[in-house]
Amino acid sequence: MAYTTIDNSESAFQCFTYTGSGSTGSTIARTFTGSVDLKPGLQYHAKMGSGNMHNIMENEYTGAGTHWLSSSGDSVAGGNLASFDTNGFTHSTTNQGSYYHNESSVEYVTWNWAESGASNATNNDGTITSTVRVNANVGCSFVNWTGTSADGTIGHGLGTRPKAIWMYPIQVAANNGNTQRQWWWEANSDGYAISNELNGSQTAERNNLNGLVTADSSGEGTSTVFSVKEQNSSYEGVNHSSQNYMAICWKEIQGFSKFGSYTGSGAESGPFIYCGFKPALIMIRAMDRTEGCFCYDNGRNPTNVDSGMYIIGVNDSQLHYADANTDIDILSNGFKLRDNGPLRNNSGTKYGFMAWAESPFVTSTGIPTTAR
Repeated sequence: MAYTTIDNSESAFQCFTYTGSGSTGSTIARTFTGSVDLKPGLQYHAKMGSGNMHNIMENEYTGAGTHWLSSSGDSVAGGNLASFDTNGFTHSTTNQGSYYHNESSVEYVTWNWAESGASNATNNDGTITSTVRVNANVGCSFVNWTGTSADGTIGHGLGTRPKAIWMYPIQVAANNGNTQRQWWWEANSDGYAISNELNGSQTAERNNLNGLVTADSSGEGTSTVFSVKEQNSSYEGVNHSSQNYMAICWKEIQGFSKFGSYTGSGAESGPFIYCGFKPALIMIRAMDRTEGCFCYDNGRNPTNVDSGMYIIGVNDSQLHYADANTDIDILSNGFKLRDNGPLRNNSGTKYGFMAWAESPFVTSTGIPTTAR
């Protein structure tokens, strides 16, 4: 049975949905509905409706109100949040009645990880000095450094080799206009990553990128550092000289988070993936196919249904939808694919996944979770 240090997963992660009102002129406070209060330190925000789309990421390191879009690639001040609150967040007045976060009668979903409560610390573990803020409870760290245009290693502060790295450049306007956001997952082949902009094109994992970030078990990642390397005769995406970069590094927390891979079977009754908890959020990404990263969560899918579960993408304008090819069972200890759709269960295709808990399979005091 799984043991965890996070008995109530809602203290570390909550999914929250709401419907926009279209109103303008004042800030709007959104209060979470979980069993415990949660102040976000990392938020992913997506519009569920059609039309203009923007997936937005904000974090405690650069501060609420500083976010990434697809328009310029830089982090952008203003236009979404005014603050991270004790149990929720407050939307700013900028763009308030638009499709960003409050379009009338349009539904939105947010994924919220708890703040770290930590301070920034200088890290000299790598060949490139970094500034690190570690969220020990959630299992992630925010890592900031200045590019050197050279292969190098960067300290991450997690104390164990990262299972995933999400790159989000703070400054790329002077970086030849490069807007790539390299995502490295445990499932990636050695020397490969995914160019995974929040609103960018769908791509397969590849090695002809404008710079590579990696924590591969071959030695590119350790308990103290990850690596940035030249690819395609360039460092632009990860370590261009004098530019400002950020990575969000993730490790597994037993009973709360899991990162790994599976191979599609092509059968209606697809693979079962053990997590050690009942997932609240699942991200799935084909490694060797030009597909997006598709996500399930317990806010849009509170129960399992036979007609397909709602799915949403973090690439392009991949809308919130459900059909015969989005069927999945979210279980007390993991998830099982229930369709043979190519996005999640194509025969022989390797898929990477990330998952965070709604509740542990078994708490630290031996209390089991319930099935859906």
